[in-house]
Amino acid sequence: MIHTSQSVQFLMRSALRRHGDRTGLVAGGCAYSYRDLDRLSSTLAAGFAERGLKRGDRLAILLRNCAEYALVDLAILKLGAVKVPLNEMLSRSDVSYMLAHSGARMLVVHGSLTDKLDAAALAESSLSCQLEVDDLGGSPGAGREPWQALFAGGDRDCEWREVLPEDPALIMYTGGTTGRSKGVLHRHRGLAMNALVHIINGEIAETERLLLTTPLPHSSGFFLQAAFLQGACVHLQDKFDPEQVLATIGRERITWTFMVPTMIYRVLDTYDPQRHDLASLRTLVYGAAPITRARLQEVLAKFGPVLLQLFGQTEVPNFATKLSKADHLEERFLGSCGQPVITADIRIGDAAGRPLASGEVGEILVRAPYTLEGYYDDPRKSAEVYAGEWIRTGDVGYQLDTGHVFIVDRAKDMIISGGMNVYSSEVENKVQEYPGVRQVMVIGIPHEDWGEAVCAAVVPADPERFDCQGLIAFCKERLAAYKVPKVVEVVSEIPLTAYGKPDKKTLRAKYWGGQTRQIH
Repeated sequence: MIHTSQSVQFLMRSALRRHGDRTGLVAGGCAYSYRDLDRLSSTLAAGFAERGLKRGDRLAILLRNCAEYALVDLAILKLGAVKVPLNEMLSRSDVSYMLAHSGARMLVVHGSLTDKLDAAALAESSLSCQLEVDDLGGSPGAGREPWQALFAGGDRDCEWREVLPEDPALIMYTGGTTGRSKGVLHRHRGLAMNALVHIINGEIAETERLLLTTPLPHSSGFFLQAAFLQGACVHLQDKFDPEQVLATIGRERITWTFMVPTMIYRVLDTYDPQRHDLASLRTLVYGAAPITRARLQEVLAKFGPVLLQLFGQTEVPNFATKLSKADHLEERFLGSCGQPVITADIRIGDAAGRPLASGEVGEILVRAPYTLEGYYDDPRKSAEVYAGEWIRTGDVGYQLDTGHVFIVDRAKDMIISGGMNVYSSEVENKVQEYPGVRQVMVIGIPHEDWGEAVCAAVVPADPERFDCQGLIAFCKERLAAYKVPKVVEVVSEIPLTAYGKPDKKTLRAKYWGGQTRQIH
């Protein structure tokens, strides 16, 4: 029997009633109780409905982290609409493509992000309404309505439009590190289960005080909903600043936060035990990109046993595996992304998806009740991503008898030098051990004889004194000859994608130019 309780909408409706006067959100210098969030999102939903938004319509959000984002999120659930979250770091071309591809009917955008909008592309899109949140102190542009107009008539009720478990809830676009972004379609049934998975595996208690600084269109959006379901308090910041993060943790007694590895590195480099009090912090969740063993050990030494690693994808949001806080204290597991969570299963497969023995390297496949329904409007890629009931992740790794999974590389990032496989993460971990290396990214670059050679882009602590030849000599003593970087490039920063992941595609373009990598 199908129950309408199998939806994110049902879970959130119950949560808003239960938590009432508890503080749910602190953003932009204002605090909002759950009653406030319910009331304001109802007024917002009524305004959306008056402007023609129907159940199943797509609503795109192009906002920085702010209270308005959370209210739009809740209003979408109340109306049974479909959320299309867009990252503020996207290019104008990306935004135009995603709005057109998703068939969005409505857009909510920050005034400072309207330069991402192409007027000609918008004119040909399905958009019938654009609402502008003023963050510049000016009037909305042509064709856009001010956000305040939605609240001009005072508070209004809005009846929840009941959804079914199989109704679409979310179209979320992939990072596009290997080509045009794909629209990942998730339904209410899967996202309801996924929200509970975030509460359990993210260790989010109802007394939690969370700090979110990563973009809500990515992983933080899932944690925001999970926190609301628990009745926790979320402190939301519109950008990441390591000094501000450290100060906020101490001042607000933050217990829980989420970061990508590059953010952790910057926090570590800024942290001063004489100025920063992190005694309240009990959970630091990280993921989305590889992290080096040396930096993990530094976090444990400075902040204590607070680390919790997740591994997932847009196609299986955030939790396929989890490396627990206890596992972080065991040296043998520090390079692992953890064991499968209770709601997921992992297989290491060959090219045909057939299971490999423990310890053998192959593609990581995942099955869970919250994997994607498919790629929106792309049946061919939808068919390719599934091997039966298993999702092909594109990550290469192996699994121990304990269930712990070790990722050795992205399939497309693996370097083949002279016919030998080089896993960039292995080289990165070794380079990170060299004194004076703050960050590193390893790629394959063209080589006339070997096809590809290993190149390490390094952010040093002191660029003027950094010894590139010393690093190469260090690696020669610790890595097989074909894995040793042949080129070391000193860079000021590692390029990142719109989703905060190291952007190897951008660095490769410098060396490969118009060539296509045809090594593998």
